[in-house]
Amino acid sequence: MAVQGSDYFIIERAGAVYSTLASDLLAYMQENLGTTEYDVADITERNALTGLTIGDRVFVVDASADATLTSGWAIYVWRGAGFTKVAEEEGLDVSVGGANLSYTPSATQGVVVSSSGTNATLIAANATNAGLMVPAQFNKLAFLTLTGAVNLDTVASASHAAVTLVGSANTNPLTVAGQALGFSISQLTVAP
Repeated sequence: MAVQGSDYFIIERAGAVYSTLASDLLAYMQENLGTTEYDVADITERNALTGLTIGDRVFVVDASADATLTSGWAIYVWRGAGFTKVAEEEGLDVSVGGANLSYTPSATQGVVVSSSGTNATLIAANATNAGLMVPAQFNKLAFLTLTGAVNLDTVASASHAAVTLVGSANTNPLTVAGQALGFSISQLTVAP
């Protein structure tokens, strides 16, 4: 259901209850909050407007006289003492400030250096906290060369006990040195 001008609204002020028409509320807002929209050719015409109410909007077709705009249109809102640009054809002028950041590495940590604030220290990663990889951790990983997925838990739990042989050179031609296995054809005998 849309509000109509003949609808009543209840307003309470200082303990007294009043009823007012929606059309009266609209008139009040237009007079005091600025709902008027103007369409002007250029900045000179915008500046010549009189009787503006705070919140009135002005569409300027050619706003190139605005120092922040080189060409195109712009929309301004009257703030009582002047205009504030709220939109433009080129894009809104935004100035983003902040610190210049740099990074200082070391063997134990890294420091993000701020030109206008507090520096941030990035600690080395450990079993509890995320952080930077220190050189010793990097060097350990550099020794790994894998072409496929490997479950290191499975590798760690595999038996690496010394290998022993049973039999003799005639019945078992394998020779063992630690975990390496060697085979010599000369140790084979002719089948009976």
